[in-house]
Amino acid sequence: MKVVYLLEGAALFGGVKVVLEHARLLRRQGIDAAAVSPDPPPSCFRPAEGFYRQVPELSPDAIGPADVAIGTMWRTVPLAERIPGAIAGHLCQCYEGIYEPIRDLWPEIERVYRSSTLKLAVSPHLVALIERKFGQRCFYVPQPFDAGVFHPPSEEPGGDPFRVLVAGPWDLDIKGVAWVIERLQALAGETPRIELVRLALDAPPEELAAWPDAERHLAVPPSAVPAIMRSVDLYVSASSPVEGFGLPALEAMGCGRPTLLSDIPAYRSLDPGTRTGLRFTLGSEREFLGALRRLRDNIGLRRRLGAGGRAVAEGFSYQRTTAALIEALETVDPTLAASIP
Repeated sequence: MKVVYLLEGAALFGGVKVVLEHARLLRRQGIDAAAVSPDPPPSCFRPAEGFYRQVPELSPDAIGPADVAIGTMWRTVPLAERIPGAIAGHLCQCYEGIYEPIRDLWPEIERVYRSSTLKLAVSPHLVALIERKFGQRCFYVPQPFDAGVFHPPSEEPGGDPFRVLVAGPWDLDIKGVAWVIERLQALAGETPRIELVRLALDAPPEELAAWPDAERHLAVPPSAVPAIMRSVDLYVSASSPVEGFGLPALEAMGCGRPTLLSDIPAYRSLDPGTRTGLRFTLGSEREFLGALRRLRDNIGLRRRLGAGGRAVAEGFSYQRTTAALIEALETVDPTLAASIP
């Protein structure tokens, strides 16, 4: 079986990393799988392993024939439908049809979702949304995750200064980074001091002006992320309901870090029992600051939630992702599992 994932670009956001991991895991099962994109491969993923292919453009001629062609966002699904001989798939990592800045595109997005495609989603809440709204079966493919790499530190951070990690682009409103940083400034005169730790591809001038002395880790390879996660006291995210999963939250949980997360479907699906951290109503400064102070001032609570996060993270694995992908692809070739060594 030949499987291609269509990527518009290869900048190493969480969604791109997930696609690359899918292709790599399928390749390990003997399936001819690759992510294809006009961009050169990310330097931290070895293209020699055969799971990435740069093409001049995302067109049927450039991509060539395949058995399954998977669009990795709504815009690439129609391209997947045009690949010669391929069953078209749709990997949903967020539901774009509720993103207000592209409201004029919502009818086209809904048309794409209504297409008869092999549907995969990275979170149970997205599976439920697709099956309810569009009446099609959707396969849940858990995030590929290595809990052995993302493990707790041998010694807990000291808590003074209180190190708060915020991940994601400053200028992507669905991540809420600017909102969090502005709220954290309200704690500037309190003890222990808040130390902002940032994980992002870049830091635009507006961010540098807002918090000049933050500890910034920009465009770091995935191999550097676990140590950064282990060095902090708390992971914070104010993502909007457009967020499909929030991979850094899972990575923080794997490292035994407590979390403070917006109360949105993606995070409720990840942690239904609220074992891993506290949640706040999106946009509520009062709830956010109250929860952050509670976590800052209670090391016992942080340790308990960190342990809960570790338990959640241990439920994810490469094996679980691979099994879910094989189950979905068996709808195309029922003999697939039997042919895997």
